[in-house]
Amino acid sequence: MTREASNHYGSSNSAVTGWDIGGANLKAVRLSREGLQVVQQPFAVWQRRDELAEALARIAAELGPAPRAAVTITAELSDAFRTKRDGITFVLDALQAALSETELKIFGLDGKFHHPAKAYQQPMLVAAANWLATALLVARDLADCLLVDIGSTTTDITPIGGGKVLAEGRNDPERLVRGELLYTGVSRTPICALAPRVPLWGGWCPVAAELFATTQDVHLLLGHLPAEQCTSPSADGRPATPEYALERLARVVCADTELLSQAEVQAIAQYIANEQIHQIAGAMTQVLSRVKVVGPVAAVGAGAFLAEAAAARLGLDYLRPATLASGAVSIAAPAAAVALLLNEEACV
Repeated sequence: MTREASNHYGSSNSAVTGWDIGGANLKAVRLSREGLQVVQQPFAVWQRRDELAEALARIAAELGPAPRAAVTITAELSDAFRTKRDGITFVLDALQAALSETELKIFGLDGKFHHPAKAYQQPMLVAAANWLATALLVARDLADCLLVDIGSTTTDITPIGGGKVLAEGRNDPERLVRGELLYTGVSRTPICALAPRVPLWGGWCPVAAELFATTQDVHLLLGHLPAEQCTSPSADGRPATPEYALERLARVVCADTELLSQAEVQAIAQYIANEQIHQIAGAMTQVLSRVKVVGPVAAVGAGAFLAEAAAARLGLDYLRPATLASGAVSIAAPAAAVALLLNEEACV
């Protein structure tokens, strides 16, 4: 569990909690006079859906009381639910059970907060709106930039110009088609989704189409991710350590650490990291071919270092938005964003 407090944010008359409820992680940020306090917890909805309300209640108790809560939801895509409508309904039920004494405001793709009743009626209005919350907050400080948010599972690429969000897509398929959503992340992406083959022994070795290793192993082994950020379950269930990461990555080419040296496995990891950066840079290029952004690449999320590398590859300036620059706050950017936005905006 990640937890951090910061005092670099404006005070509020009463505490507000922001929630980002995903399919693999739960993130919550409490905004009060003392600043932002962050809690992040891995939570596989597809395995533990019936425990969701209990998990939300525990996090709320750890953060402390807040009369209002702002929520963004992405867990509806989980195959625990037959439809996204079912997913939104389930999460709303869990929220109301866990936070029965809290006034809930659900963030929507129209950039506004809505009462749960409206979210029940129009589930697609509030499905996967987390990227927009982050973009609206960043646009207040950076009028022109390409916002890149790289989390454990996905990458959001959002153009901002003149202080306005210029994204064309709204739902997930629209954003995928336009390059504004890329299904690659810093922890959970299977290696076989990044490259069909890797260099080995002077040739090219096909990658096994199996969940033998993930990007968490790559970035842990290469020193890109600190151990405390390696909270996603590993492919084999063993701990997230460099030793086990080395073994998992060796299996990607149907080998083990008796067949391959550490240097050979690290070379494979470096190739995979480069391929991931190449994919991210490609999606950024696709977005920039449609929307001319004058400002720099602004990156948030656990994988901000990948955005920095992609920006360098494209010859673009890079920075981290001041509002979301703090480590744990950056990782929980959408939760922080909805908390800060609700602190200023009224529910519709």
